[in-house]
Amino acid sequence: MAAWLTGAVTLSVEGALALVVFFLVGLRNEHYFAAGAPVFLGYLFGAVIIVIMLGLVGLIGSAAAVLPVVQLSRWSARRSGRAETMRWCLAVCGAVTAAVAVCIGVPTALLGGGWTVLPLVLLVTFLCLVPAVLCARAVTVLRGTGTRFALAGMVLVYGLTLSGVVLIGGLVAYGTGLIQAYEPPQLTDAQLVGTWTDDHGGTLVLRADGTAVANDLDVHTAQAAYDGGAPEPCSGSGSWTQDASPSGTPQLDLSVSGCMEGRDWQFGGTDDQPTLYYWIGDPDSLDQYTLHRMSPAP
Repeated sequence: MAAWLTGAVTLSVEGALALVVFFLVGLRNEHYFAAGAPVFLGYLFGAVIIVIMLGLVGLIGSAAAVLPVVQLSRWSARRSGRAETMRWCLAVCGAVTAAVAVCIGVPTALLGGGWTVLPLVLLVTFLCLVPAVLCARAVTVLRGTGTRFALAGMVLVYGLTLSGVVLIGGLVAYGTGLIQAYEPPQLTDAQLVGTWTDDHGGTLVLRADGTAVANDLDVHTAQAAYDGGAPEPCSGSGSWTQDASPSGTPQLDLSVSGCMEGRDWQFGGTDDQPTLYYWIGDPDSLDQYTLHRMSPAP
């Protein structure tokens, strides 16, 4: 029981640490955060669900993988007439992860997924399995029920502390500029000039003289899908200019007579692959209508 719980706790804190790293790395990519009390309640609810899921995955993973590997290490050591040392346990973990990588990586590669999957699965499986197996194995050599369960508590405290330190350290690194977080591109008027597409047949042509031509843009189609109304593609001519939003970030003010007026477009993407977008309905929904650069001005 104590070994199973310790393995589960170890897997759970590993998952928490992986989520923290994933979040911090994601700050370098294009991202959006909604605001408002209902959204924060949603974030809190999501955090509770994540904690529950991490616990369940840890319990299942400990029973399905960690404890069997611990038993395999002991059985194989007895069969070979050797002492079941930590080095032997690590070798068994390596053999198990190699088998898992082959079973997953080879079929994936043969189906066109690429051979890079095999070393990736090998690395991830080994890094996830080894700490949990070693912690569970350590419980089995301890005496006293209280001492065994205390190890699970120590793993939980140290794991959560490490996750907190990594999270705070990452946020400090971003806040001080040591690591550069994502920032939308600062497009000049010359960079905005050209053809933009919604990848569904609609195009927007921005000309250097400040005029714009829209052809079958699904602007109202996207809004209608949000409101439940009928689609009305937008085509026509108008004008555009670059301005600053109330928050000070640059934006595109585009007006197309009859179907698109008074709508502010934000800049997204990267300098090499910029996008124009606006929020559909409430920005808290994180639902966008996006245009991608099709070609620059001739």
